[in-house]
Amino acid sequence: MMRSRCGGLVGTVVAVAVVELLGARPAMAVSQAAIDLGQKLYTQYCASCHGADGKGNGPAAAKLTPKPTDLTQLAKRNGGKFPFYETMLSIEGRSPTGQDENTDLPGIAAAHGDSKMPVWGEIFSRDELSKGTSSDLQLQATGKIMMITEYLQSIQAK
Repeated sequence: MMRSRCGGLVGTVVAVAVVELLGARPAMAVSQAAIDLGQKLYTQYCASCHGADGKGNGPAAAKLTPKPTDLTQLAKRNGGKFPFYETMLSIEGRSPTGQDENTDLPGIAAAHGDSKMPVWGEIFSRDELSKGTSSDLQLQATGKIMMITEYLQSIQAK
């Protein structure tokens, strides 16, 4: 399948597209803009389960099994390094965590990609299709996932 072989290329294209959308701003400004957009997307799509603060305490959390992951602890559970790419794959629903309960990525629960967790890559692609866009749907979905991941990286516990 093409998308699994060109994941790095898609990420690079998304990063270039974000820079173009935000203008030729200094790297810090682009990073803060990405974090701000990621926070907006996180609030819209993730906070009901993972909580506004990312600690797994959203209003829907009490009804979920397994409980939502404390997303502020991903780096801590991964030896102090935030698992950026693995987090993106998990959100998208195409990581090993989303496909096989016996495979675990550092700090990410096995809920992604199964019936307990929406497969956001697929949902974001459908959202874009419903708008009648002619652009590459996968690229747009990946951009949203990348921004959410940027935000999650910014809220890691110290």
